Amino acid sequence: MFSSLSASAAWLPSECCFLHPRPGWSIGVAVAYGDGMSEHPSAPLSAATATATLLLAVTAYVYGLGTQHAMTNGDEALYAHIARKTAESGAWLPLRCDIPVMVDTKPPFIFWQAILSTDRGQRWSLFDLRWPSLVWTGLTALLVARVALVVGAGRSGSLLAAAVYLAFLGIFRYGRPFLTNPPEIFWTFLPCWLLLEWSPKSFHSRFVFPTVVGGCLGMALLAKSFVILAPTGLVLAAWHAHVRGWRLVPFLREALPGLVWTAIVALGVFALWPLLDPEPEVIWRQFVVGENVGKLQAGAPNYIVALLWVRRSIWGLFAGWFLHAGLLAFPVAGTMLRGWQFRHSASQGERLLWLVCIGTFLFYCIPTQRSGRYLLDAMPAVAILVALHWHRLLRSAFATTCVAALVIISGVALLSIALAQRFSDVTIGPLHWAILAGGGLVSLLPIAKPRWLETLALPSVFATYLALSGLAVVLDPPEGGFDAAGIEAARGRVVWVPEDFYAAAERERMLLPGAIVRGYPQSDAGPDPAQVGPDDLLLIRQSLDQPVPKGALGRRLCMGSRFSTVQYRTMFMDGLVDNLFRLDWLVPASHAGSVER
Repeated sequence: MFSSLSASAAWLPSECCFLHPRPGWSIGVAVAYGDGMSEHPSAPLSAATATATLLLAVTAYVYGLGTQHAMTNGDEALYAHIARKTAESGAWLPLRCDIPVMVDTKPPFIFWQAILSTDRGQRWSLFDLRWPSLVWTGLTALLVARVALVVGAGRSGSLLAAAVYLAFLGIFRYGRPFLTNPPEIFWTFLPCWLLLEWSPKSFHSRFVFPTVVGGCLGMALLAKSFVILAPTGLVLAAWHAHVRGWRLVPFLREALPGLVWTAIVALGVFALWPLLDPEPEVIWRQFVVGENVGKLQAGAPNYIVALLWVRRSIWGLFAGWFLHAGLLAFPVAGTMLRGWQFRHSASQGERLLWLVCIGTFLFYCIPTQRSGRYLLDAMPAVAILVALHWHRLLRSAFATTCVAALVIISGVALLSIALAQRFSDVTIGPLHWAILAGGGLVSLLPIAKPRWLETLALPSVFATYLALSGLAVVLDPPEGGFDAAGIEAARGRVVWVPEDFYAAAERERMLLPGAIVRGYPQSDAGPDPAQVGPDDLLLIRQSLDQPVPKGALGRRLCMGSRFSTVQYRTMFMDGLVDNLFRLDWLVPASHAGSVER
C-alpha cells in the first residue's frame, strides 16, 4: 500500500522541505479571458463577500434543523433509539437496544453525546439530538479555514474554503443529522491542522505531537470504528515520508516510532469502551466481527469482480467524490484537472492535502463494501483544494452550479404551489415564498451576468438548501403532524408503526408524545396478531387518492422516502404530488384488515 501511495504521488518533489506558503497567494474571482479562466488571482474575493456567504451557509444549516424531513440517513433513527434506551437504563454502559443484533454496532461516543444533549431523554426531539452535530461541523469548518490560511490561501481564501466545505451536499446531508460522521470528520482532520500549524517541529516530534495526534484519533475511533486508524495512519505515514523526500531510512528512523506510538495511544483510547463495558463479548461479536470484519466479505463471485464491476466497485467509490460535492461536482472535477496541470508549482501544503485524498481513496478500495460515505473524512481537504484553485476554474463549472440550483429551486416552487392547491389546510408562510424568490434571483443573476458566476455560485447552493429545508418545514407540525385529537387518542396506548429500516418508528415517538410506539417490518402484512392488544392503534400509510380508513382517529401529511426505481418513474409520469406525498392514518388495530382478531 505504501508503494502504491508513493507511485500515485510520484509527481511530488523529492527534496525534504516543510511548509513555506507562497507570498502573495490569494484566492480571486476569475477574470474573463478567452476560455473564461484566469491564470492568476488578480481580483481577490473580498472578505466581505466571503463573510456574507458564510453567514448564509450558517443560516442554511440552522434552518429546519429539527425537521422530520431533513436530508439524513436511516441510521439516525436507530442511533436515536439506542441513545434513548441507554438513557432509560440509567447507566452509560452497556448500550441498550430493543433490537438485540444492533446493540453494539457503533462505539458509545455519539450515544453519550445524545444522552447529554437531550438531558437523558427528557427533551426528546430531533433538534436536541442534532444540534451537537451542527457544532462538530462548524468546528470542522473553522479548521478548514485555518488550514487553508496555513497552506497559503490568504484570508479571503480561507473563508472561501470553509464556505466550500459547508456547500458540499455530503456535508449538508451527513453533517447536520444525528450521525457518527460530524465528530468523526472533526477528530480525523484535527491532526492535519496540528501537523501543518506547527510544522516543521510537529514532523520531528518523537513524543508530544504523536501523543496528541493519537488522542485525537482515539476520539475518532470512539465516534466511528477502530478501522479509521488504518486510512488516517496511511495518510500520516505518507505525510512524514513526503517531507523526508520519500527516503526510507530517514522515515524508519525518525517517523516510524512516533507513528507507532500514535497508533498505540489511539487504540488505548478506543480500548476504554470494551474495558469499561460489562458485556465485552457482545462488542466482539457485533462490532468487531459483524460490523467491521464482515465488510471484507465478497459481495460478488470473487474479489476482482467486486473490485471492478459491481455497484460498489472502485468506480462507484470514485464517483463518491462528485456525489458528495453535489452542486459543486463540476468545480471539484475542475480542481482535479487544475491540480494535475499545475502540480509542478503546487505548494508543500497543497501536496500534503492531495495525499489526504489519495490515501483515503486507496485504502477504501480494499474492502468489498466500498461506500462513498467513507470519503467524507477527506472532504475538508477537498474543500481547501477547491479554494486554492478557485481562480483557475472555468466559468462553465460555476455555471453548472447556478443552473442546477435554479432548476431545483424552481422545482421546489412548483411543488409548493401544487401542495398548497391540493391541501387547503396546509399553510405555506411568506418566509418560504421569500426564500424561493431570493434563491431564484441569486441563481438566475449569474446566468444573466456571467461576471457574477464565481461570486454567486456558493450562495446559490445555500439558497437551494434553504428552499429544500423550507419545504420540509411546511410538513412539520402542525400541518405535517397529527392533530390534537389524534395525539390525545394515542396517549397511553400502543401504536404499531411499519418500519422500512431498523427502529424507524422512533420518529413517530416524537410525533406522538405519551404513546407507546412499537415497530414491525413494513414487509409484513401487519404486526403479530398475538401481540396486539384490544386497545392498540395501528398506523396505516396510504397514497393521497385512497379513501379514509375505517375508524380513523387522526392523520398526518408527510413525504415518502426510500423510493424504488419504478416508484421514481411513476412519480414523474403520473404526478409528483400524488406519488411523493402520503397520508399516515391512526386507526384502531381491530379495524385494520391486516390484523386478524
